[in-house]
Amino acid sequence: MSADRGPLFRVRRSVGISLFRLRRRLERTPPQPVLDERQRRVVDAFHRLYYDRHEETWTSTSWLGTTVLKCPLDLWSYQEILVETKPDLIVETGTHLGGSALYMAGVCDLIGSGRIVTVDLVDRPGRPIHGRITYLEGSSTSAEVVEQVTAHARDAERVMVILDSDHSRDHVLRELELYAPLVSKGCYLVVEDTNVNGHPVLPGFGPGPMEALNEFLRGTNDFEADSSREKLMLTFNPSGYLRRKP
Repeated sequence: MSADRGPLFRVRRSVGISLFRLRRRLERTPPQPVLDERQRRVVDAFHRLYYDRHEETWTSTSWLGTTVLKCPLDLWSYQEILVETKPDLIVETGTHLGGSALYMAGVCDLIGSGRIVTVDLVDRPGRPIHGRITYLEGSSTSAEVVEQVTAHARDAERVMVILDSDHSRDHVLRELELYAPLVSKGCYLVVEDTNVNGHPVLPGFGPGPMEALNEFLRGTNDFEADSSREKLMLTFNPSGYLRRKP
């Protein structure tokens, strides 16, 4: 018979057994179903409240002192995507103040790989300087900018794309046509702000990213919307996390 190893050993053993049983139970638990109608109404109501009070919420959100015009829950999803897929290159259209580029550069620092090429019509002074960020000025759909981005992508094995510039349907659809081919298999093409035009915010916006996304998906079998990226329920990008099929 083995000697008693003391109370600390017994506590650790008990915790270990409990965690093992919990893990086994979670493995046997089926995935949660899509939100039912009541739950969806609750989430949409909070979504509209959070979005409409933007001066107190998402337009006053910052990362290391730089404004990031995104929902923090989407930023968390970005972090998970970067860690899981480890893209060598992240292409972002719609730089604005550079907050999201800085955020992603910081995550890339932590995982030890990745760089960001970010495009905007306006060269705003005071954007953050970081060794992993390259700023390009011009329209994301212009031949000159597309050529520059494509040149950066040639040196990358794994490419991710985020579309967050002009949110009109025609512009987003053109971006999808131009940038989707750059996305590597297993990586993501994220269409931002598919929540506008009543999905569920800004019902009077007019055809926007969601309408462009739907039209794009009708013409391709290369991408699928990854609903697992909406597990935190509130997202500004519903159906917008597109994963390129292997």
